[in-house]
Amino acid sequence: MCGIAGVVSREKTDVGPELRTMLEVMHHRGPNGAGYVVGNSISRGNDVASLDWERAHGPIALGHTRLAVVGGPVGTQPFIGGNGRVTVLHNGEIYNYTELRPHLEGKYTFTSRTDSEVLAHLIADHYIDDLTLATEKALSQCDGVYAVAATDGQGVIITRDPIGVRQLYVGQKDHLFAFASEKKSLWAIGIERRIQRLLPGQFLAIYPAGIMSRYHDPAELVPDHVSIADQAEAVRAYRQALEAAVAKRIQNQERIGIIFSGGIDSLLIAQVARHLGANITCYTAGHTGSSDLQSAAAIAREMGLELRTVKLTEDDVFKLIPKIIHVIEDRSLGQIEVAVPVFAAVRAAYQDNQLVLLTGQGADELFGGYPWYRTIVEKEGYAQFQFRMKDDLLHLYKETLEREDKIAMAHSIELRVPYLDPQVISVAMGIAPEFKVFSGNNSPDKHIHRELSVEEGISPQWAMRPKEAAQHGAGIHDLFDALAERHGFSPELAKQRGYSAEASLEEKLGSSSRYGYRYGDPEMWKPQDHVQLFLDSIAYECDLLNEAERTKIEMLLS
Repeated sequence: MCGIAGVVSREKTDVGPELRTMLEVMHHRGPNGAGYVVGNSISRGNDVASLDWERAHGPIALGHTRLAVVGGPVGTQPFIGGNGRVTVLHNGEIYNYTELRPHLEGKYTFTSRTDSEVLAHLIADHYIDDLTLATEKALSQCDGVYAVAATDGQGVIITRDPIGVRQLYVGQKDHLFAFASEKKSLWAIGIERRIQRLLPGQFLAIYPAGIMSRYHDPAELVPDHVSIADQAEAVRAYRQALEAAVAKRIQNQERIGIIFSGGIDSLLIAQVARHLGANITCYTAGHTGSSDLQSAAAIAREMGLELRTVKLTEDDVFKLIPKIIHVIEDRSLGQIEVAVPVFAAVRAAYQDNQLVLLTGQGADELFGGYPWYRTIVEKEGYAQFQFRMKDDLLHLYKETLEREDKIAMAHSIELRVPYLDPQVISVAMGIAPEFKVFSGNNSPDKHIHRELSVEEGISPQWAMRPKEAAQHGAGIHDLFDALAERHGFSPELAKQRGYSAEASLEEKLGSSSRYGYRYGDPEMWKPQDHVQLFLDSIAYECDLLNEAERTKIEMLLS
């Protein structure tokens, strides 16, 4: 887990200074080392400042900041693959690297025990004269999550795993093309407008002469047909896939943290990890007296889980807002209010020196957990329900995964997502949708998911606990309304200024924005204008906006 960045000059000018600036902005993503390849020079060190920047000259520059999770203290990137053929930077985890390594050891010299060096030699092993094809072939053999940058000295290939668990952003300015794990690195070198995500499954080849893209549709990884039509078989296949997914994510870790809401998704992950022998600590955060805090405490007592609880006051939440806007690079209400309990829980894990956290994200999209899914079933049928789940799953990369990766990496912690393991996705989306949401009765949704939880030893009281949106369960949602009013932002003021939250925000994120308003109470999921204006004002006052946004919001606030 780490941060990667790169710059390519179309005019073949020196881009070493730009790379240094980009890496300095992302130092939090890699406290255990840093490195670069610029032109023909490679440097590695303990941090960005210790690198030999006097030699960093060339039109192609790639850099890395390292969080050491796999491979121990030796393993600072970049790695040179194939005895000099390619140079590779990798952010993520290749879970089957120990299986791939023996096939490469006879051909190439290894200097570390890391998964990233295995990937570098694997790409080089496939490389003839097409770096994109070599990277595609290598990654097709890998089980893991990743953002990868590779160069053969002539150009650069960047790519992202098909589900988008790890992110890259790209942008252009004048003669420069740049990419980075966070937008802040692009902002730091003057790229503010038209920053785009590298899409999950996309391969981008960047050469001084131009850019070429190749795209593998992530939808192909998600089954469109039912392959498991027996309920007992569904539970058995799901158990097998989930246990394998958790096992590979806790291997070689002495301690594991879990972001824990008291809901069934994180509880099942905790139970499976514990059954596999992991030493786990659960972390939960919320407003004092919130249902998540109460449920998490009761569950921990009943099941003997080690739990660390963070109780947030209204003032605590207010102080967190600018930090969160800076970290997640987003000021929208829907993103920030969900981020508050996650940020507080991750910060507690950081204080406990945790290195890896597991999260329960993805289960709702796989098993029909959102409340409007039942309405879709009843109004439009199971085929449409299946389509909506798949649609939500394929949007997770920008709605949830990027936000929570940035929060974790702001605390130098790696976040892992067992429910988004390819085999779990394949099994879950192949289960007959009738086993997930029962039409015409009031039984809890995510039936197969809950049935496995009971079989894993979770009390039916907790296994059948109804879903509550994170910001509501943590008691955060109502605090934002109170904070806005307390600081002078009322509905009347927003109306007087002619302000519209939906018009202010560049994109709508979340299943609730696509379907919740359509199949439920629209007011419940619509961002409140005065609260969003309040958040805009904080972003403006803390200088967390790009030039275009600053100008727009300044006019509203004047």
